[in-house]
Amino acid sequence: MGDARSGADAFLDQLGAAGVRWIFGNPGTTEQAVIDKIQDHEGIALVVALHEGVAVAAADGYARASGGVGVVEVHAGPGLGNALGTLYNARMGGTPLLVYVGQSEQSRIHTEPTLSGDFTAYASPWVKWAYEIRSAEEIPQVVRRALKVADTPPRGPVVLSLPFDLSTAPCAAPALPPSRVPTAVRPDPKAIEDAVRLLVDAKAPALIVGDGVVASGAIAEVGALARLLGAPVFGGSMSEVCVDPDEPLRAARLPFEGAAAERLLAPYDAVVAVGTKVLAQIFPLAGPPLGGRRVVHIGLDPWELAKNQPSAVVFGDERLAIVDLLAALQAAGSQRARGWGERRARVAADLESARERALAADRARWDASPMTPARALAEVAAALPANVYLADETISSYGVAARYLRLPAGHWFRGRGGGVGIGMAMALGVQLAHPDAPVLGIVADGSAMYSLTALWTGAHHDLPVVWAILNNKSYRLLKQNTIGYRGAVPGRAFVGADLTDPDIDFVALAKGMGVEGCRIGDPAAIGPALRAAFDARRPALLDLVVSGDVS
Repeated sequence: MGDARSGADAFLDQLGAAGVRWIFGNPGTTEQAVIDKIQDHEGIALVVALHEGVAVAAADGYARASGGVGVVEVHAGPGLGNALGTLYNARMGGTPLLVYVGQSEQSRIHTEPTLSGDFTAYASPWVKWAYEIRSAEEIPQVVRRALKVADTPPRGPVVLSLPFDLSTAPCAAPALPPSRVPTAVRPDPKAIEDAVRLLVDAKAPALIVGDGVVASGAIAEVGALARLLGAPVFGGSMSEVCVDPDEPLRAARLPFEGAAAERLLAPYDAVVAVGTKVLAQIFPLAGPPLGGRRVVHIGLDPWELAKNQPSAVVFGDERLAIVDLLAALQAAGSQRARGWGERRARVAADLESARERALAADRARWDASPMTPARALAEVAAALPANVYLADETISSYGVAARYLRLPAGHWFRGRGGGVGIGMAMALGVQLAHPDAPVLGIVADGSAMYSLTALWTGAHHDLPVVWAILNNKSYRLLKQNTIGYRGAVPGRAFVGADLTDPDIDFVALAKGMGVEGCRIGDPAAIGPALRAAFDARRPALLDLVVSGDVS
């Protein structure tokens, strides 16, 4: 590595030293020095997206499915602006990303060149760290720091702005493997004691879990804690599989609306929140989100721990914390074990009864036309290969999807942060993380239109993603939310919520971007079409015509 090496080479050398394989991006002029040099760096390739939001969402899927940091290139000015919506989701959900944006030449920045701007100010509200590189020699060190910051809990995106003249300037600084911060730390024993005192006499405890459970590998421990206490396990800030699909105490995901969540939690007097925010909701209630309940909050994010809810805080790795809590509860609750066992049986029976009622309600409309989302998702679930990976943006049908889909941890990725439109692109990143496995993207029609150009990227890079569009010709969630605030009013329209006049022809749109597709209205045709698409190992789209009924 001599003095002739450019800043662009140093940037790519450092990514290579960190094991980066893919850069997801939409090339622009201020990034051309880096983009051009990619062909000289074996092992690194550009995944071309046609919109910066698609690039970020694909990198988000890759980071989550691979366990690494997703790397993104976006263009200056408006390009970074295009990326901010998906960066918001990554920040709220904790996805580690390094986003590189090209800046105008430092020596000319005072003239306010076209597309220049204060990119660190643009990005700072939505990322963990934003920094504009000031010299070519600092490039490798700053990139190493950015990778470390992104990958240290609470994980999240970082943005680096690299002026064009620094990408062409010489850089002799070495590229070295980045350091990682070990976070498998045990909690303070005193915190465990406090948690035990709070829980041991609870009459009706519940667990709320989030993605920290997956990050720490604590799914088995969560199940053991639930069974010891006889507590149902609700999903909180959960965008992956945080509960064993076969766990008898697995309950619903909490609604995003505060009053609805409170109704679901009304029977419970104590809560153990593990690896989750408490609570992240769109319409929170006044006061603490869990009211006056006794709460134990476990996790590695000091910002979120007891942020809105007075709690017994257990700071530490979620798995190790639950291991210690289990041992302490077993010792303290030995005389209560019989009562806890009776509670466990009662709660499991209640949850099974609730699942049976939901399935019976689905079956009552099983042969409806158009088919219900439940029927469509049941047919999809029956046709999935055993090793499938799922990128899921079902939005209003997530509860239905959870009734029929049974996937292990690390195989089911949902959107994060509440912003829609990432599902189409997220599937691309999941496919690149698992190139030999089947990958399905289940996306609603409204959200699909935000990132439909992901189809072109799939075709261009020959990624065999299969997308299933749940097409109800509407923003169904908006209709549901409207009914929630005003009630059902006969004859009153849902303004802006119908995707008709004209209808969206997803098959034609897919064909125009090089992806074969078919429209399916008969549920019996879903299984054969899905199996054929997976067998073909080419990108494909299934447009599933489903009911948009909100009554």
